[in-house]
Amino acid sequence: MEGKQKMKLGIRDYCIRCGICEDLYPQLFHVNLDEDVVEVRYDPVPEELEETARSAMKDCAIAAIYMIKE
Repeated sequence: MEGKQKMKLGIRDYCIRCGICEDLYPQLFHVNLDEDVVEVRYDPVPEELEETARSAMKDCAIAAIYMIKE
């Protein structure tokens, strides 16, 4: 019997770094202005934040947040 697959998030290249993800979900995302990227704070996402991660994918202004499938 296999264990539950861990959730991982990615940010697509077309992310505009508007900061909505960090504003709404600071526990999951950080906008790194020095590098001009959005960083996902966890790899993999802790189980207790998986529902939050699903909400973040829906709330992204341009659908740049996605689940990585392995």
